[in-house]
Amino acid sequence: MRSLTEEEVIAHIPELSNVTLRKITKGYSFDLKYVTKWNGKDVLLRLYELDLRERVQEKVEKMKAFKKLGVRCQEVYAFGEVPEENFCYTIFSFLEGEDGEAALANLTMEEQYAAGYEAGLDLNYMHQLRIEASMPEHMAFIQEKFEKAVERYSRLDIQIPFGRKIIDYVRNNIHLIGESRLVFAHHDFHAGNLIIYKNKYAGVIDFNRCGVNTAYSEFDKLELFSSRLSIPFSKGVIHGYFKGHVPEMFWKIRSVHMAQLLIYHMNWATDSFPEDLPQAKEAIQYVWEMYEGFDRTIPKWYEESQA
Repeated sequence: MRSLTEEEVIAHIPELSNVTLRKITKGYSFDLKYVTKWNGKDVLLRLYELDLRERVQEKVEKMKAFKKLGVRCQEVYAFGEVPEENFCYTIFSFLEGEDGEAALANLTMEEQYAAGYEAGLDLNYMHQLRIEASMPEHMAFIQEKFEKAVERYSRLDIQIPFGRKIIDYVRNNIHLIGESRLVFAHHDFHAGNLIIYKNKYAGVIDFNRCGVNTAYSEFDKLELFSSRLSIPFSKGVIHGYFKGHVPEMFWKIRSVHMAQLLIYHMNWATDSFPEDLPQAKEAIQYVWEMYEGFDRTIPKWYEESQA
């Protein structure tokens, strides 16, 4: 997809006319995002490389299905392709409010918890969508993916001081992930992709990384990022998801997910966003401390919040 002017974008999308585009630059995705008008409403326009169209179509269909399940997410207004310019696009409703990363600090502790609880309910609704997938095949994929990540990690110039213990912990416990269940996952569920409006949870956005994964993998980014912003919010998400009754196996599986995520996160920061490497190392250190070097399965931030 070549670099297009805003006028060219509008000219190629039949749903748009006599509008202006406001570009959104926040986030790590490489697709183009704009806020604009459609039928008098604020909408989100998103442009993707054309070779991603099948994945985008799948996302669109799943978002429609989530909406029917009661998930507070964006409505899908349009999907189209512009082959001559090598891009496809979506038009979604625009959720009014601020993302949680910006909004949570301005909420009371009670409001943070309530927003998290409502977000947890939505995550649970999403996981009710029926899918066909094989756990043995998925576990083989997970194990292969981790070993490839370890291979890449071993070649990094900068490594985690306690990296070897993390790798050993995952290898010894990765089988526990198979005790979860497969769902169609959001895959980037954290405060930055959750909208707060008038001090309340309004909905979830950015399904760009969605796909089949284990249910408890959804809490990866929540713990890596959101628990550092707001413990009441993060605790609320877990309680909302489980309606207050958190199973012991959840914590055992979660600890394995978090350990493997640290290797992925170090690789990701080094390869894709080296300017963010200091923040990545800080986040990795935080998780290491919360799990006391993975000598515990329930992170300290949660256990201390229960006291």
